[in-house]
Amino acid sequence: MPQTHSLIRLGKPQLSDLNGSGSSIDNHPTGATFYQQVWQQGALGTVEFAHGPHSFVVENVLSILGSADKDVPEGIYDWNINFGVSPEEADTHEAARDRVMRFLSQLRAAGWKRYISTNRPRLGGKQAWQYNSLSSVDGIYSLDSTYIPTIEEWKSAVKNRPKWVFEADGVYLEVVVDESNMGGFVGKSTYLLGVEMKSEYAFYGVGYFPGDAEKIENWKELIPAELAKYHQDRLRREAELKAAGYTIDTAYQDPPIKSLQDSHDSTR
Repeated sequence: MPQTHSLIRLGKPQLSDLNGSGSSIDNHPTGATFYQQVWQQGALGTVEFAHGPHSFVVENVLSILGSADKDVPEGIYDWNINFGVSPEEADTHEAARDRVMRFLSQLRAAGWKRYISTNRPRLGGKQAWQYNSLSSVDGIYSLDSTYIPTIEEWKSAVKNRPKWVFEADGVYLEVVVDESNMGGFVGKSTYLLGVEMKSEYAFYGVGYFPGDAEKIENWKELIPAELAKYHQDRLRREAELKAAGYTIDTAYQDPPIKSLQDSHDSTR
């Protein structure tokens, strides 16, 4: 059966396809609104995320979820797509790794660039994977999508939901891999991917000040000082890692925050 095609965007809800089969809109009493569409196994969806030259298409989609709020004038500020690496219920580790790497390559070809959290060290290639595997690393590190891990590295990493983070023209994108073998497949596992696209409001405001409505509302004024603190953490970690033999990718630069540039331009 051909996969149904839906188009989604950040911003005004009317610019996204929200009325297809399996769609629903949940208006929460708090003022939050959730836009959801669900597909069934055997009739999976195809979703296009529209972002100018950085647009891309995802197949084998199980569900999408968009978030908006009455107090956030920009409209939908977060989209989450859940999909399988293939139409099959299970894949070998090698096939799943290769499909994930191919998807990451497609994102790079569309102009998405790696993003490293401001408090994280700028490591590339195999060293990024090695660093991510250290027990002393708190949280999840944004891996280098240009590095293709060995199958042993891959099987070890998927136990802890590896993540790749990208940025393109003010939108942040996170790719997370989930692997399980609850079906008892021999030599295969079920692989699901989550791709989440966030506006700068969602990434910086909600991401850096979770649960604090006042700070979230004023994130543009607060985020420069917050990032400056995190940047000092990065420099300390990089100094330690350099002494331990790691190579720091000094060519990497944090992307500009477009909302801050726009605010500065409007005050001129």
